[in-house]
Amino acid sequence: MESTTRTKPRILFTGATTSQDFNTLKVQGDICAKTGMEGLQLAEVHWVDCASTKPEQYGPMMRPTLDGGKILVLRHPDAKACQALSEVIGCQVKEGAPVLMVSRDLKATTPSCYLLTALDSASPMENIDEQGSAEETTRASAQSHPSKDSRAEAPSPAHEAPAAQRDWASAFDIHRQPAKRSVGGPGLIPPSGVLYGIRTLTQSYTRYITNFDDWSAASGKSQTAEFGFTSSFYVYRENGKANADYVVIRVQEATFNPSTFMVYVDNAKAFWQYHFQTECTNNRSTAALSTSPGTTNGPVVGPQISVPLHVKYVQEGSCVPNYWSASHGPVGRTIEGWALLNQSSNSAGTARWHYHHREFWNSQNEPPDDFGNWWSKMYEGGYGGKVKTLSALARSAFTVETLSAWRFSASAIGSNPNVTFTESLNYRLAGFANPKGTGRNHRIIWATSDRSASITINLVSTTDISSPCK
Repeated sequence: MESTTRTKPRILFTGATTSQDFNTLKVQGDICAKTGMEGLQLAEVHWVDCASTKPEQYGPMMRPTLDGGKILVLRHPDAKACQALSEVIGCQVKEGAPVLMVSRDLKATTPSCYLLTALDSASPMENIDEQGSAEETTRASAQSHPSKDSRAEAPSPAHEAPAAQRDWASAFDIHRQPAKRSVGGPGLIPPSGVLYGIRTLTQSYTRYITNFDDWSAASGKSQTAEFGFTSSFYVYRENGKANADYVVIRVQEATFNPSTFMVYVDNAKAFWQYHFQTECTNNRSTAALSTSPGTTNGPVVGPQISVPLHVKYVQEGSCVPNYWSASHGPVGRTIEGWALLNQSSNSAGTARWHYHHREFWNSQNEPPDDFGNWWSKMYEGGYGGKVKTLSALARSAFTVETLSAWRFSASAIGSNPNVTFTESLNYRLAGFANPKGTGRNHRIIWATSDRSASITINLVSTTDISSPCK
């Protein structure tokens, strides 16, 4: 019989041992706190409390930690910590993340491959104070269909419930997952000698929806909604020509999961996911070379991309300039009962996709705030009848994949090598009830959550690897 006992992570702690984090880690991990880097060799994780660590210590700690294949944890990273990290790995995330995990993928085919995970302050594994709850609120609205006893109502609040203390061992495992599942594919790995690097950013969020007391069937109940993404940025230097431009191909997997329903009875069902949007922009307004997948109403989408690059690579023992195409896909993704709208603007450099219900409720053409005109589609059996059941994907984990590419000119990168990419997610869920479920009339209630995260990549240092083709 396989053991269910999980080994505690071995943690080297740098910072004040009087902190709450240290006390938590003593229980959850095998922790040691020593001066300098003593103990790093035996550790799996190097935890740095930025609030009680001198800034001049950052650089000397970060490089040996990452080169040794350890997970570097920056707790409450400040501007100096983010800058020191950028000098070591060539990228950084926006300051303000309460926890940042970084590691080097030692199994990758390039030495310039790092994984970053920014943990959300409103995670179910971390306590939320009053101010944090206000900042992270999931918006909700409610509407009834017009009838003699119905009336327009103000939006109802969707509150986030306090969460339990974070399980750090699980958080470390989540960070390691991108390296296991490989966002992208072998077609994006160039021949020997090409100057390139990979940076992967993972972000996950959990929202709590509760306190819909005016729904009799949902009174006192709550539901979580989980969503997040992993985005890998493949950066190539086109040194096969006089002016070495830089090409960035971004591959994203975004997952949305409504979790266990708050209520699922004949007269009231909530919450289904009915719409999500993923978007990537950059701060240089550089036009996009390509985006995928395209618009479709079919059951399967196949994101794919192919970008020809003018690079130098090893051929017959010599390093020569030639063309090579970075390619990925098609990757089959099932979206049965859903539609996809590619709303990207290549000229503006914006990559954006909308996924939404197609049948029998088209949530793009029939939005919740127009419920009074299409409410009958959601019920069967006349007034007070059963709430219909939406597609299986409306209540299960749903992963989408999107691709986009940009070319940054040698002159633009020569004047400023740092490019910031911002990933944005929009997630919407809806619930329905009939008069028995609400005490009044047919109703819809919906919640929306918007989240974003950014990563700044130094394209020059990311591609500055040991190569005979420099």
